[in-house]
Amino acid sequence: MASKGKADPAIGTTLDRKLAPRRLKEGLVPPGTGIFLRIMEGVGVGRTFNLSTGGVHLIGREGADIVVEDEKVSRKHAEIGLYGPDAYFLRDLASTNGTYVNDRRVSEKRKLQHWDLIRVGDTLLRFAMFDDTIPVKEVDPY
Repeated sequence: MASKGKADPAIGTTLDRKLAPRRLKEGLVPPGTGIFLRIMEGVGVGRTFNLSTGGVHLIGREGADIVVEDEKVSRKHAEIGLYGPDAYFLRDLASTNGTYVNDRRVSEKRKLQHWDLIRVGDTLLRFAMFDDTIPVKEVDPY
């Protein structure tokens, strides 16, 4: 409780976005490892996202790294963290409709394996990892 005559230090405080932590965009993914997320069902079927740089990638409806055009998907729905060899995780970000891996709801952090199916809203995504891949020039299909 603030005493009489003294200003409350919390009033007028603003967040300095430059000091806020940013999501890691690189990780310890071994060279030559290809990590991809592909839309299998829903709007954008066939669209593939390259996650091979590692780091943390936000899945959501707007302003996300992996944009899913599905009204049942939250703006910040889930995130995939790629932290190193065999350290790939999915985390639900308290989304309204939940996040599922292989038809099981993710309540905390869930380790991802090659060929796992991730459901957000009405969109189904396939997680795939390939070792010793050959880099190719990326072409934006849109």
